[in-house]
Amino acid sequence: MSMPTESNQSSASIYDRLISVLHSFYIDIKRNAFVFFACILLVPAVLVFMNLKKSGIYKASFTVMYEELVRKVYGDRLVKLNALLEDNKSKARALLGVSSQAAASLKTIKGTNILGEDLTEDLNVDRIPFVVDIYLNDTTYVSEIQNGILHYLENGNSYLSSKRKLKMQEIDDEISFIDNQLKMMDSLKKKFNIAETIASSSNAASSEGSVYSLSYDLYKKKQELLKKREMPMNLYVIDDAIVPTKGNRPYSIVILAGLVAGFVLYVFIAYIILPVIRYKGA
Repeated sequence: MSMPTESNQSSASIYDRLISVLHSFYIDIKRNAFVFFACILLVPAVLVFMNLKKSGIYKASFTVMYEELVRKVYGDRLVKLNALLEDNKSKARALLGVSSQAAASLKTIKGTNILGEDLTEDLNVDRIPFVVDIYLNDTTYVSEIQNGILHYLENGNSYLSSKRKLKMQEIDDEISFIDNQLKMMDSLKKKFNIAETIASSSNAASSEGSVYSLSYDLYKKKQELLKKREMPMNLYVIDDAIVPTKGNRPYSIVILAGLVAGFVLYVFIAYIILPVIRYKGA
C-alpha cells in the first residue's frame, strides 16, 4: 500500500480548509438568513426599479465650441437650469425659448468636458469644446431643445447680451474703418499710375507695390470680419445631437449587478456591522 505523498497531503489540507470556510459561511447565512435574503432581493429590486424609470428616457449629446467665458461658468448655468426644470418648468421654458411640449419632454441636462468630468469642477481656462447631455422622453424635440440650450447659454443674462451687441458694434466699426482705408488706397493707386505714366521711376513702382500689399492685407482682414459678422454667436455646435440612445440598461446586466452588490452588502453587514452591534467586550 503506497504512502500519501507530501503534495497530496498539502492538496487535501487546502481542500479541507476551503470546505471548512464555505461551511462556516453557510452557517453564517443560516444564522443571518433574513439579512442575506433582504440584501439579495432588495438591492436588485431597487436597481430594476431605477432602470424601469429610465426605460422611457432617451439620452442625446452635442458638442459645443465657445469663444467667451470658461467652461465652469457654462456648467454652473446648466446646473441652475436643471434646478428650474425641477421646481419651475415654466420659467425654464421661457429661458430656453422652446414649446411647452418640448419643455415637458426635457427631464435633465448635464454638462461635461471631453474627459467626462463635470463642468462645474473644470477650472481650466483653455478653449477646448465641452459636451452637453440632454435626457428627454420624446426624441421629436431633440433639435429644438439643443437650440434652446444654446440660446440660454448665449443670451441667458444681460451681460452676455450686452457683450454680443458690443462685439457686433466693434466688428461694424472695424469694417467701416477698413472700407475708408481701402478707398484711400484706391486713390493712392490712381496717383501712382499717373506718376508711372509721366515718369517711369523705380521709386514709384516700389511705392505702388507697398500700397497693393497693404490693400490686400486690409481686404483679407475685412473678409475675416465679415465671417465673424455672419457667425456672431459665442457658442457653436460642432457635433449635433442627432442620435439619441436609450437611457436604461439591459435588465440581465442590472439584475446581475444587483446580486453582486447585494452580496457585498450582506458580507459588510454580517461580518462588520452585526459583530460591532453584538460585541459585549471581554
